[in-house]
Amino acid sequence: MPLSNLKHALTAAAGCYCALRLLPAGARDHFIQARAASAASEQPGKNLFALLQAKTAAKGVNPAVSVGEAHTCIVNAEGEVTCFGRQTQCNVPSDLGAVLEVSAGSSHTCAVRTDGRLVCFGSNRQGQCDVPADLGQVLTVSVGREFTCALRTNGEVVCFGAAPSHWVTPPLVALSAGSGHVCGVKADGQLLCFGQTQEGQCDVPDDVGPVLDVSAGGFHTCAIKPDGRLRCFGDNDEGQCGVPADLGSVLAVSSGVFHTCAVKTTGQLVCFGRNREGQCDVPADLGPVLSVSAGFFHTCAVRTDGQVVCFGDNEAGQCSVPGSA
Repeated sequence: MPLSNLKHALTAAAGCYCALRLLPAGARDHFIQARAASAASEQPGKNLFALLQAKTAAKGVNPAVSVGEAHTCIVNAEGEVTCFGRQTQCNVPSDLGAVLEVSAGSSHTCAVRTDGRLVCFGSNRQGQCDVPADLGQVLTVSVGREFTCALRTNGEVVCFGAAPSHWVTPPLVALSAGSGHVCGVKADGQLLCFGQTQEGQCDVPDDVGPVLDVSAGGFHTCAIKPDGRLRCFGDNDEGQCGVPADLGSVLAVSSGVFHTCAVKTTGQLVCFGRNREGQCDVPADLGPVLSVSAGFFHTCAVRTDGQVVCFGDNEAGQCSVPGSA
């Protein structure tokens, strides 16, 4: 079964994990309504499945963007992948086909095809592109520094390359890989992290409770609570965990190596942390955005009109979005 159909109907071990290709505005409205219902509930995690559905629906809208160390990859509305920046990281296979999702890392990239097959390309020094032959269909992929983690349709996490060891009991419904650690969300909203924890990036605070989504960065982790509040923990030397007091509710978060970006419910993009390369200088005329991806020293966002805008370090051309993308 093509993954686009599988995601539409899946109710397997991961619980009610579904995705619909909604219009961007519809995805956002659905997400806000579901989260409001959860926040009003006496049991914060009661409507978590609805929140996860809405989050995935918003994620499934293309164009989508993912940024790595010195390259950026975009999936257009037809499922075509374009990568630009450091050339050695941008050699998209000619036979890749249509994809649902892409994840760019330090020096390699992975994509989930519409049939659920995972394809990785770029540097393979640590085996991070050696997709296991028996992996099967995957729901999502997240690329770390020199490793790859995929979430199978049964909620199982499979990592390869220079990946940290893990003993995570499936099913998971969300997954994010950082430089050397990985975090996931279970069906009940429990946040789990494993891998490098020298900066506390895997030490989930006791009072975090259930979360909707998570983003693992360089040495820090950020998660979205069901009421939209953002919680970050781990390395804060550059202020990447210093969530602004007036941030309010957020729809999405992306943790870079030393900075963090969040999309508010209004669509406003807010970034904080290291800014020496301009990766937190959100353009004044950017307008509302649907999604954001924070990398090493640059940031890219998808506007509501589908335009991808990038800012920050552009030494390798990773912020120079091609007109055809």
